[in-house]
Amino acid sequence: MRAHRFGRKIKLPSTLALKHQLLTMMFEDEIRAIPTGGHFEENESPALAMLQRLRGSPPACRRPD
Repeated sequence: MRAHRFGRKIKLPSTLALKHQLLTMMFEDEIRAIPTGGHFEENESPALAMLQRLRGSPPACRRPD
């Protein structure tokens, strides 16, 4: 990949920013795929789990009541 264009350096996004953008798009697709009247299960979302790991926050774990 070229790092310069007409003598000027091209600023490329970081790998972390690219991962975050891709995971956000995956999460949005999961939300759109929920049928009308359905509900979102956050424990079953792989994109949400990866986003939380990327951010460094602990995953949301809930105990079944």
